[in-house]
Amino acid sequence: MCRYSAAHIWWSGTLMFLARAGSRNAFDQDRNSGQAAHNMGQFCGQMADDPRFEGEPLITCSDNLTHHLKRVDPTEVQGIPTELSQELLTRRVFDPARLLGCWYILVFDGTVQELCRKGFEEGGKSGGRGGARYRYVVQCGLLGPGNTFFPLMHEHADMHDLDAEKEDCEINAFHRLAQRLKQRFPRMRFCVTGDALYCAEAIADACVLYGWKYVVTLKEGRQPNLWEELLALLPLSSQNALRVWSGQDGQDGLRDFRWVENLWMGRHRVTVVLVGELIGSEKTLYAYATNLLITKDRVLQIIPATGRERHRIEDYFNAGKNHGIGLGHVFCAKPDASKNFFTLMQIAAILWTITCHGYLMRVYAWAARATAMALAQAVAEGMRSNRFPQELPQPGQLRFAT
Repeated sequence: MCRYSAAHIWWSGTLMFLARAGSRNAFDQDRNSGQAAHNMGQFCGQMADDPRFEGEPLITCSDNLTHHLKRVDPTEVQGIPTELSQELLTRRVFDPARLLGCWYILVFDGTVQELCRKGFEEGGKSGGRGGARYRYVVQCGLLGPGNTFFPLMHEHADMHDLDAEKEDCEINAFHRLAQRLKQRFPRMRFCVTGDALYCAEAIADACVLYGWKYVVTLKEGRQPNLWEELLALLPLSSQNALRVWSGQDGQDGLRDFRWVENLWMGRHRVTVVLVGELIGSEKTLYAYATNLLITKDRVLQIIPATGRERHRIEDYFNAGKNHGIGLGHVFCAKPDASKNFFTLMQIAAILWTITCHGYLMRVYAWAARATAMALAQAVAEGMRSNRFPQELPQPGQLRFAT
């Protein structure tokens, strides 16, 4: 009895994020203007001649989308971004971004997905601003070629033990993610990177168990014994040093690398690398703990490609919250619908990265000078203004602007 196919409904939500509408109301305002409804059929396979349209195709409203999403189990669809990324892995798109030609780089971080509306606090965490409950998600993504980031898996940090009132935490969510990753990619070589929260024995335990490498940020106070041992042994490791007369990504500057081997982080032996960077008058010190072999030949390949590139997931969250995508916005108060909206956001992010970095910025010089939000709005306007041809060209080799 439904006028719209399930593919149509899911594509409408994906297009809302691709167009960076920012909210359901903003997407609904002009969703059926121009040629948008006809072009939707090219995406979802429900063309204008479908008898359910009675001769006039329309794009469903976001109320229908929300009604559908809240009835779908989130665990049934949260693997779609993984399948998309796995297809790109099979096509060897990520090969140029592998560390030392071997390890695919995984970045982990958590963020606030949204604040819970009053009366819909199920699955929310306490301690938010003003006492408000909030929903938290831990994201895992792959670093790709051309300074790109691809969401791979995510795990919602829900309250699991209601009787004991024990809330979930980011470390527990990481372990669930790691287990899912190992099951999905049993032989894939990964290198895990994350902020200082991930500089912990429990994280190292999981990486050793699954045969992964890691490069995690170390901050003073996070691992006091490790930090004190580092300072004590640093003067005795003067041979472990490298100076480079350039900053990160070729900036004018100076970098000094110093490292100490065989330090204890819990029951694991690690190497700690210190990076002092001078860019203009700005001085910064970075520290990383890793189980990778560090030498003068390898340190300049490992640290800039892992620990220093961890910011890409923060840039990804920032774009989601501040550049029209809608991360942090409450698209639906129902927990299941909220989780499914987040999955759609990840699907749209992968498709947008392929479109923007794999085509627009590589083919058109003007696109490289435009902001991502301006490009998304231009693509959305083009979808409303021009009808797609009946036979779309087949995609060829996928390349990225580097």
